[in-house]
Amino acid sequence: MTEAAGWPAAVLSTQFNEAVRGRSVRSAVFTTFNFDPGFFELQVLPLLFFRSFSQADKVRLLQLEGELRNMDHVAVYYDRGALSQDAEPAWLDYRRIDVRRRTGVFHPKLAFLLVDDPTKSKEASQSLVVVCLSANLSRAGWWENVECAHIEEIPNRDFGAARISYRSDLLKILRRIRACAAEDDGHHALDAIYEFLRDRVPHGRYSNARAGGRWYTRLFGGGGKLDFANWLSELGLGRGGWNLEVISPYFDARGAEPLRQLVGIVEPQETRVYLPRDVNGSVLVTADAYNAAAALDGVRWAELPDGITRRSGRASEERLTPRHVHAKVYRLWHHDDGDVVIVGSVNCTSPAHRHGGEGNLEAAFLVDISDLNFPRYWWLRPLEHDDAHQFAETAPDEGDGLDVQAFDVSIRYHWGDGALAVRFEREMALSTIDVKDISGRHLFTIKSGGEGKWRDCDKEAADAVGESLASSSFVVLHHDDSHWRVLIREEGMVHRPSMLQLSPDEILESWSLLTDEERADFIGRRAAFGKDVEGIPSAESSDTIGSGNTLFDRFAGVFHAFGCLRRNIEGALEDKRYKDAEMRLFGAKYDSLPELLQELLKRKDGDPVLDYVQFLTAKQVLDSLRTHDPQFFRNRKLLVEKLDRLIEEGIQRRNRIFPDKDTRTSEFLKWFEPVFLKDLGHL
Repeated sequence: MTEAAGWPAAVLSTQFNEAVRGRSVRSAVFTTFNFDPGFFELQVLPLLFFRSFSQADKVRLLQLEGELRNMDHVAVYYDRGALSQDAEPAWLDYRRIDVRRRTGVFHPKLAFLLVDDPTKSKEASQSLVVVCLSANLSRAGWWENVECAHIEEIPNRDFGAARISYRSDLLKILRRIRACAAEDDGHHALDAIYEFLRDRVPHGRYSNARAGGRWYTRLFGGGGKLDFANWLSELGLGRGGWNLEVISPYFDARGAEPLRQLVGIVEPQETRVYLPRDVNGSVLVTADAYNAAAALDGVRWAELPDGITRRSGRASEERLTPRHVHAKVYRLWHHDDGDVVIVGSVNCTSPAHRHGGEGNLEAAFLVDISDLNFPRYWWLRPLEHDDAHQFAETAPDEGDGLDVQAFDVSIRYHWGDGALAVRFEREMALSTIDVKDISGRHLFTIKSGGEGKWRDCDKEAADAVGESLASSSFVVLHHDDSHWRVLIREEGMVHRPSMLQLSPDEILESWSLLTDEERADFIGRRAAFGKDVEGIPSAESSDTIGSGNTLFDRFAGVFHAFGCLRRNIEGALEDKRYKDAEMRLFGAKYDSLPELLQELLKRKDGDPVLDYVQFLTAKQVLDSLRTHDPQFFRNRKLLVEKLDRLIEEGIQRRNRIFPDKDTRTSEFLKWFEPVFLKDLGHL
């Protein structure tokens, strides 16, 4: 942390990236209320990798597509009714799990990163980074607002034997996150995080909430029957003498019940509450809420220092509108001893403060920052009563400005088999809903019924949605004059066609590249998509490893490329990076084996002998890999059969090269193919 105006302050993305510190992220879970998938992919996902990415969006997506192959699982859980109105579509391979609570909203802003450290022994290499913040996975949350966050790291018990004071809190909130979704939604990433906490972190409960005058770190998740104020009381914070500061962008429309309960439990000497305003200075609370809070004993409305809300970096910053304050912070401190903050998603509203069985699902870390030696004085400056004017007629809400979906409908598309399914989460009063793409073209009609279960759609609907996904992952639900957007859950992404199309020679070249820099340059030069892309010129035809001038050059290039492919797949299988191996062997990406073979079958101007040898080499590599990891292939029987058929189709093209009636040629092939296909070691 760094100090700004006496505050702990830092750039969120920088802190997030430093928490990973160049280690390999194996699994990741993000939770959010408001979700912008396009921003998440281009700006948040890159922070998980210790490398640079292109500034061109399409090239960056292709680079990330490759990096994600090496991760086991990634998932984002978000409130179904809270997509950004200006959200960009999703393109990459991760679980997008839309949820809706029976009470309140799904509101925790968490990130769980399971990381491997290659500098430590294998047994102690894994640890868990936990981030609790107020920022949604959106542009405003990460780039524009004033937000708050706290990061903790939990080591493997083989490396760090100390008990974790908030371990049981994390296990509880992971169970509650999972309970907000359906059991069959594929919680592989969440399970990996849960299993680490359950099996690889020291067990044991703390009998006290503090030791040596310092409070243990804890996580509020609304579990059990404790609301926010009583949770603080149970931890021993309900005593007089504190100074209390409350920063929240949202309050109830009527009264100040959450604040009244909080003040009643903590019994502070004085309480200062941040007064949210819009860019014009108008107060963003109702007159009733303002007056109710001001009437509480010792409570004063207050404002943040200009240095916190001011936009910086330009000489004209005085003319810029201040940043919106979206942070949720509760601070309890003494001048002489003690400084405790609660940071996370908890607004000063009744749904946020109630226990999870009645209100929102929230998350906030309680952290004792006394040892950080920040100055012990007020963060907030008190306002005079007449400073407030032009109150809000209705209370602003976390969902304001969002594309709120009125129907609890989920839509799923699987790229492997082209199957489309829909699910109504609860009984709907309407009989039918029209589904259109973002341009307004009708795709199919949903009929209500079968709540809580996935229902398969017909092939015509599936084909229409599959075609629309080439341009956007959003569809729009229509009923009468109302419409709501839905983010389609795309599964089987290994079979989603790549954004980059290559020639056979270029695919061979991509297999032969050794370093990240070479691959980044290769993608950048060829990611033209038929036209210039963000300053990257269209790729010119060039000599590649399959187009040398001599017979030796051509065949040596093929064997070298296939040898690199084989070693990469063997390495992925040995490291249990099965997604990467499946992508290369059976996928539909620009550098997948089926893409090469299909391009060879389609092209008319290639060298037929060289193409024939490439199909034979593909068979040789595939047969060798079968013996390397038989179980991997047994688990993917249908994919293997499909690839075998593709290879055999290419090998059969030898009949176009060698006449059937030529006896000498026939005898040669009977000898040549078995000898060629023998596994004589790595190529």
